[in-house]
Amino acid sequence: MSESAPRAIAPRPADHWPRLRHRPLRAADLAESMALLPAHLDLDADERARLAQWWTSHVDAPGLLTGVIEDMALPAGRRIQGWGVSMIASPALRERLDLERSPRGHLARRAYAALLAGEVTLPDDRDIGRWNAAGELVLLILHFTLRHFDLADPYASKVITSANDSFRAFHDGYQWRAMFYENAAAAAPIALQSGFGAGRFADEAELACMPPPLRPALFVLTREQARLQMPGTTARNCFEWQAPRFRFNAAQRKLLRNALFDENDDALMALLEVSVHGLKKLWRGIYERVEAVEPEFFGEPAGADDGKRGPEKRRQVLAYVRQRPEELRPWVGA
Repeated sequence: MSESAPRAIAPRPADHWPRLRHRPLRAADLAESMALLPAHLDLDADERARLAQWWTSHVDAPGLLTGVIEDMALPAGRRIQGWGVSMIASPALRERLDLERSPRGHLARRAYAALLAGEVTLPDDRDIGRWNAAGELVLLILHFTLRHFDLADPYASKVITSANDSFRAFHDGYQWRAMFYENAAAAAPIALQSGFGAGRFADEAELACMPPPLRPALFVLTREQARLQMPGTTARNCFEWQAPRFRFNAAQRKLLRNALFDENDDALMALLEVSVHGLKKLWRGIYERVEAVEPEFFGEPAGADDGKRGPEKRRQVLAYVRQRPEELRPWVGA
């Protein structure tokens, strides 16, 4: 989270009653979200423009775990109150950033620069599935920024509570080996209370000379460190994991992930770029896969009356994957 001052936006009414929710980032959110890029990235106008263009074609990239927190009680164009971006770090990126040995500051800025230059690429669904099954996933949290950072403001506290829920929704269910989190130094209390430990950059002395809004800090949590903690904190709980049972394919997992955020069928068809028939086919494939692995999952056989049982089957599947997020993650194993 960034300690930089809130952007120039209209104040909330004194009697504002927030309706906060978190959900995946969409292309339509980019203009509003890009305004929340944190100060510690220290990007000039040209770099921001290039990054905005890059994001338009990478919103749905499997290697990016990115979501927004929005206040549905505010007018359109003012709703997004927080934006978080995590990246599943490929071996090439980890080597480039010396991430697991002696990293230097400005990880997020250097990671974005490498992606914009085409010097590293994001992992695809199959790469992530292989690393997940092998227990070799490494996460680089590039940034999470709030529009309002005053912790004395009850509204900001509500957004942070939603941010903790959002972090779990996007990061639970993977077999993480380690998480590396770069943020502004002022965010240390929140990061530490979330379960991360304080890390050190190799150029710590140089960074200490920077103005506080531009000074990055490193927070780290490894699998071994997480096992020494009691369950409860947001980051530590993301290391709870087990193998998926149903092994849904990529299209089925994308449908389930979006359906968890209460999207209606019209929205799901647009997000998945399928017709009504295509959407029904995807749901049918999910139900058939579930029944093939666990024949009693839906209770008594529904016979041919799938029209009446469909909504109930959907409800049961979504209730299950909400509790078992590993079913939503790529897996390529034996």
